[in-house]
Amino acid sequence: MTDHHGREGASVGVVGVTDPEREESHDFSRVEDVNIAVPPPRHRTAMVSYQPRGFIGLSGNHSTMGITRWIDRVGFVSTSGGILASGFLQGLGVLSVRIELASIVLVVILFHAVLSSISITAFVGVSGLLFGVKLGLDGRSPTVQTEGGTVAAIVPVYQDVQALSRSIQGLLASTYDDLSVYIVCEPDDHASQRRAREFADHDRVHVLVNVTDPGSKASAINHAINQTASEYVAVFDADECIHPSFVGHAVSHLDRYDIVQGRTVPEPTGAVESVAYYESILLSYVGRRLLYLLTAFRIASSRAVVMRRSAFERVGGYDPEMLTEDFEFAYRCYQHRLSVRETLAYPSRIEAAHSLRDWWGQRKRWMTGYVQVFHRLVAEINPFDSRSVLSTAVCAGTIVGNVLMLSLLSKFLVLLVVEAEAWFLPPIGAVGAVALTVHLSDIRRVGLSRPGVYWLVIPALFPLYGLTMVKAVFEYLFTWDGSWYSVEKG
Repeated sequence: MTDHHGREGASVGVVGVTDPEREESHDFSRVEDVNIAVPPPRHRTAMVSYQPRGFIGLSGNHSTMGITRWIDRVGFVSTSGGILASGFLQGLGVLSVRIELASIVLVVILFHAVLSSISITAFVGVSGLLFGVKLGLDGRSPTVQTEGGTVAAIVPVYQDVQALSRSIQGLLASTYDDLSVYIVCEPDDHASQRRAREFADHDRVHVLVNVTDPGSKASAINHAINQTASEYVAVFDADECIHPSFVGHAVSHLDRYDIVQGRTVPEPTGAVESVAYYESILLSYVGRRLLYLLTAFRIASSRAVVMRRSAFERVGGYDPEMLTEDFEFAYRCYQHRLSVRETLAYPSRIEAAHSLRDWWGQRKRWMTGYVQVFHRLVAEINPFDSRSVLSTAVCAGTIVGNVLMLSLLSKFLVLLVVEAEAWFLPPIGAVGAVALTVHLSDIRRVGLSRPGVYWLVIPALFPLYGLTMVKAVFEYLFTWDGSWYSVEKG
């Protein structure tokens, strides 16, 4: 799919200036004449100046731009090298543990690298167990309604002619009766508009053109929701194939929760796609278990999500200024004390990045968005609001945690140097066991093919994520100009 700010399963592009005369030629005949008030803008009391683009950014003459680019590159290389060197030296450190048993005294000496191996194994093992329990509980006779309030399913689309069919056909196959589908196109994307109107022959499908604020997935969603009057709203990506029971299952929880967030599963159709699939398991769903256990924070995304209209209006919708509009939306929902229900039943299938270049560019875009969200959270922090403080801490932890994953490479190098290679096995075994167990479950739940050999490269994901995060931080600080990476899908 193509999503202008692009999350997994979406390709992105920059929308240019629209010709007003060409806008008048759009066919709005499929759009109901509904008057919905746009939620008022959020009022911010910023402690520091927030800008939607880079902290320093590309400004000034060519000489200044060249300097900032060099600072970006030198900072990335030196910081990455520093993290690796620091991790190696830390891994060589020794911890002595004295154990007294009656008349016997044992002194155990461990390298810090060994302790890192034990810690990673424990974290992955406990988190994997919690995720497995959640999978089992959510999959045990989940409730599904066929009615209970109108649902407007919003599908933003940009240059998604080939990918759009799977999303719309999946929604039309939904078992929920009171469901209408709204395809939201950009003014300059005539190919997607033509394709969307082919689906508009169905009485449940309507076509909208984002003339309010063209150029981002967030503004397209906001525009569509403000043109509808349903009790509930749902958002899906244009390449997202939902389970027929998902909408009805989500609605069954909206009498107790404000938002229901589903799971998306990248289809492991090749080498890079399989890496993206296992990454989704470990770094997205398994990796959040302890955070979810200890706090009320939950991800509320801009795909596979169903919510009360009142919840959407309470937080002011998605923010078009944000590179990762869903990441920022989740923090705003938490700060507004909205209740979010995560459900792993009835997951959606999405496309994954198809090349290493796309994988790297997409992840760097996400992480640049994380830094941008952190910048905003710091700018708007309220020290007297526990959720504002905790939101900032969680976002900071996400960034720091990704950066520190780079040091795992040097810790494992220490184990190699001190001839303690056997300690490679516990964390690798835990990671492999969790990933393969979930994959085997997804064969039945999602209809995936059997695991191949690609799970063996999972350990390489962690240092790669660290490198990506370091690069994203320096780009945001010095050279990011507000643009984003484009990923081809469909």
